[in-house]
Amino acid sequence: MGSRDFSDSTKLEVIKNNLSKNGGNILCEACGKKMSSIEDCHFDHIFPFAKGGKSTADNCQILCSSCNLKKNDKLLQEFMIAEKARAFLSGMSIDDNNFDNNTKIDPEDEISTIPQTEVNQNPMTKEVFDNIIRSFIEKHGTIQKIDFARDYNNLPSFGYVKQFYGGLLELKDAFGIRDQSFYWDRESIKEALVSFVEKNGTLTQKDLRKSNGLPSIPCILRYYPEYESLTDIQRNLLGLDGVTFWDKESAIDAGKMFMETHNSIHQKDFKAKNNLPTYNVILKLFGSLNAFQKEIGAPISTRNEFISKDDIHLEVEKYFAGKDRIIENQVNFEKDFSIKLDIIRKRYGSFDAFCKEERITLSKKKIFKYSKREVDDAISNWVLQGNEIPRVHDLTKVGLPSQAVIMRFYKDWREPFVMYQKLHEEVNRVK
Repeated sequence: MGSRDFSDSTKLEVIKNNLSKNGGNILCEACGKKMSSIEDCHFDHIFPFAKGGKSTADNCQILCSSCNLKKNDKLLQEFMIAEKARAFLSGMSIDDNNFDNNTKIDPEDEISTIPQTEVNQNPMTKEVFDNIIRSFIEKHGTIQKIDFARDYNNLPSFGYVKQFYGGLLELKDAFGIRDQSFYWDRESIKEALVSFVEKNGTLTQKDLRKSNGLPSIPCILRYYPEYESLTDIQRNLLGLDGVTFWDKESAIDAGKMFMETHNSIHQKDFKAKNNLPTYNVILKLFGSLNAFQKEIGAPISTRNEFISKDDIHLEVEKYFAGKDRIIENQVNFEKDFSIKLDIIRKRYGSFDAFCKEERITLSKKKIFKYSKREVDDAISNWVLQGNEIPRVHDLTKVGLPSQAVIMRFYKDWREPFVMYQKLHEEVNRVK
């Protein structure tokens, strides 16, 4: 049987659900009493642990101390019936809003007894969906497909967009959002670019943004496939000299745009056809490639990129020196091997392909796919052990999810570390 205690990540999820359901307040699921601190909260198994209930978020509820002591091992619904029966017997009306020390009871409290997985399976109405989307748009000004994949936005599944509207463009039209990219064509693109140049005298990378009423580089190249880069557009479409004057801001914008379709950026990528400045410009503006990579959130290059497969093969021969080619996992292998994994992946396509070609067996494969619960548990355990927040490039080396994995669920990779540090401090203070 699993642990009786709820993990910190489970408690956090239950608290967030309670806050969301009760308009920013934390209320006892049984009597509706408002709780102002974690000291007042009892995290209780909806289906009792003693009867096989699991310590999961969908089987967890928040009760006040009074209700938790009364409940014992009864199910919530049975508990509520028993309490109402006692009130009725004592002469109280169970039809009014006064019950259990004059605390208001929400008649819909029984929803809390349904596991969250079942609640999520209930059909969402278009009215509820529209209210959620309208609230999001009022806060952010627009909505994109990627927003539905970010857990912290608390949006419904993107499948509801298709169900109720057919697609994102139709949804945007319904909420008065004009997606300019939908309306671009060759003629309108040229007209917008020419008009901008006539007014400003030039056109640079940083000018190509919605706030200027201009399409992005990918959009232009999609409608003008005969061109390969911004330089081509400047010279051949607009009659400019084709020289792009780079500054730090425009270089960072270009780098971030390149990262949207690539996982990394390296010396060989700095070419006009990639709409990037030359490598010399990067060195002049940022001092080093690593400084630029850090600025745009790209993986930091740690070794010469021009190592050949033959070089790697020779290092493999030296590493194993005739012994069985068995390694425990990627993390330990990279610590001891002389060539970094990013170089290996470049030459072989993937680490698995490298292992196959070099006849290397992994005894324990690293798990790459994490759920939010697994991310939270890993970080919570790390903080609980008294560790400081690691450096970003050390995350996987110490057995934590990578920056990219954490940012699937959080806006900043440091956010969950800070959050759990504060949570553990609060718990220790209460103890």
